[in-house]
Amino acid sequence: MKPAQIDLIDISKSGCRVRTELNLHASTHAMRILLHVRLNDEPRTYSGEIRWQEELEPPHHHYGLHLELTDEEKEGLNVELREMAAFRRIIVK
Repeated sequence: MKPAQIDLIDISKSGCRVRTELNLHASTHAMRILLHVRLNDEPRTYSGEIRWQEELEPPHHHYGLHLELTDEEKEGLNVELREMAAFRRIIVK
């Protein structure tokens, strides 16, 4: 596996949208991912897979990632997102 810098656009307990200049050709290849993210204090690593790819802002590609979280990880993510929203560090839609 090769690490890459990405922009996290949106995240929920089931998945996220990310943006990068890398074209991974995800529509023709099944790809597993490890997402390393620090939302509040603790760094987290989530596993998952790429579900879709779109080139919305050339040269950037957007990817939809399905995250495979345990119930404990889902609850922890919800708590972190609520804390970030309370301090207006994220926009909740």
